[in-house]
Amino acid sequence: LLVVGSLLSLAGIICIIVGHVVGAQAVEIDWKATDQSSFTLTVSGDHCGFSLYMKRGGDCDSVYSNTVITGPTDESRDLPDKRKRCKIDESDMQKQEDLLEMGVFRGDSSSTGVCKVRSSANLWAMDVCGELGEAVGGIMAMLGLLAFAIALIVIGLILCCVGCCCQYGNGEK
Repeated sequence: LLVVGSLLSLAGIICIIVGHVVGAQAVEIDWKATDQSSFTLTVSGDHCGFSLYMKRGGDCDSVYSNTVITGPTDESRDLPDKRKRCKIDESDMQKQEDLLEMGVFRGDSSSTGVCKVRSSANLWAMDVCGELGEAVGGIMAMLGLLAFAIALIVIGLILCCVGCCCQYGNGEK
């Protein structure tokens, strides 16, 4: 029983380590475009949008006004829901990448498909819905592994205690 309890506790510790790695990967950004002045993004009608980032230190207002996002159906039509942010957010991601959120956009039912983005500066694009889904999924997986690991450790410790009690239960020392 001592060996089985020890092995279960060890398996629980390994699950905690794996959960930590899974949780850390859940918050990594999967950029749809990185450091490019012209790129395409696929937009669906129910999509919650894309955030566009630029390097800090540039003129955000100028880059925003020189950024054109055209929908898939009409090359000359700008997307209906494009908003300027130009704000410094002190999130870890923006500090690490040295980026500034320039703006966000999302399509509507008439702008479903591939949209083209052209700008005077290099931009980064993040799929807001996709990142949210990945983060939530990764964190839930981490929490599930953590609960499983705690159960393994508790069962392992109980088996170790039972093994000790059975071995020394007759008053022998």
